Amino acid sequence: MSAPSTQQAPGADAKDRQRSRTERGLKSARSSTAGRDRLPSPPRRRRPALAALAVLLIVGGATLAALLALRLDQRVPVMMARDDIAVGQQIGPSDLVETDVASDGLSLVPQDQVEAVIGTYARVAISRGQLLDTSMLTTAEPMGSGLATVGVPLIPGRTPDDLQSGDKVRVVRIGNGTSPTRPITEAVLTETQRMTGDSLTGGTGSTTGTLLVPVDAADAVVDAAGNDAVGLALVQRGVALDKVEISPLLAEGLN
Repeated sequence: MSAPSTQQAPGADAKDRQRSRTERGLKSARSSTAGRDRLPSPPRRRRPALAALAVLLIVGGATLAALLALRLDQRVPVMMARDDIAVGQQIGPSDLVETDVASDGLSLVPQDQVEAVIGTYARVAISRGQLLDTSMLTTAEPMGSGLATVGVPLIPGRTPDDLQSGDKVRVVRIGNGTSPTRPITEAVLTETQRMTGDSLTGGTGSTTGTLLVPVDAADAVVDAAGNDAVGLALVQRGVALDKVEISPLLAEGLN
């Protein structure tokens, strides 16, 4: 027997091609309909305000950096304390040293005006390395207003251990078995001095202080110090000489 033929009739090929075209048309129609049903994407909104703000920030930052650089280049020579300057101390050339700073808006003493402050007095205590400000100085001599300076020992247990130049203190005469403690005067501590011990004699050293006291009370303070009977109480930190009031308290002690 002969094998069956695999060729298809011409009519079948035409039907297959027509079916293929119909399927492609349906797919194209569905794609077109789906495209028409899809909502269009909204347009991107532009934000000119944010863009302008960004530009301003960039420009402002660059301007600030330029101003800072310019300020650093505009440093001027001013005066500062070479060492600690006690309240009431007269300013001398050796007390000052020159340094460069940006001093806009400050009342610092420029180097070319240093001669104007030589001979003035420190109205407050000035620390080593502190820039010299005109508000720290006075032309009034502390000793010219009925005041005197007296030296006293600063003994632990009788005086605070952290007294500093410019502190206002209350000076008392320490009592004993026969007499009570009596107040002497108010005073301003102008400076302290540490005396080192002697290694040969085995001394431990001591600390003394210089007090600015009313003239009327100076003798009583000297007497108490000489009899090892002086005591100090801290009243106020860092006073200015031209703003503080110190008065004798002898009458108070007699009441």
